[in-house]
Amino acid sequence: MTLPRGIAVAAALLSAGLATGCAGSDSEPASETASAAPSSPSGPGVAWAGEVCSASTGLQESLRAVGSALAPLDPSASASSLDQARAQIRERVTTVQQSAAELSTALSTAPVGAGPELAAAQQNLQMASQRAEQAVDQLSAAGGQLADSQTAAQLARNLVTLKAALTGAGADIATYVDTLRSTIASSGQAVRDTFSAAPACQDVTAAPTT
Repeated sequence: MTLPRGIAVAAALLSAGLATGCAGSDSEPASETASAAPSSPSGPGVAWAGEVCSASTGLQESLRAVGSALAPLDPSASASSLDQARAQIRERVTTVQQSAAELSTALSTAPVGAGPELAAAQQNLQMASQRAEQAVDQLSAAGGQLADSQTAAQLARNLVTLKAALTGAGADIATYVDTLRSTIASSGQAVRDTFSAAPACQDVTAAPTT
């Protein structure tokens, strides 16, 4: 039996609509199938890493500032020039002490909620920094002697002592920074990610230039 033309057309449209609906029901929304991007570490661990790196960088920079003040110092210069130089050296040595104290404070305890790997890194860095802190103490003592020099001869002798202390402190601080880099690199992914997420650590974790 042949259907009237209007009924046949309606039936065809209905079949096409049902086919389209069934095909669409098999697909899932893109929002449900998309995988979430991994999030970067945050919180106390990253803040702690930033404090460690910032203090480490500050210690290096403050030590270089002492060297810059010592380079032009001439014991035979005028009294006013020597007074100015001694005051500048005393100020810069004090800044080194402050930077060392900030590093000591940052390394004194592990951050809240630290996992075992981050806690182990904190202990390793704390031990590694002790020699650098002792060198800073020696630098401070030598800086005080230079600042208190009363004669050109005393100044010349104390200048030699301070330069030697500066060299020693530079070597010990460089060793500590190398330990910081190697500790980060050799630790687990959680520790590496924590330091990488701290903006202050970007220069510290970068490979040193030769």
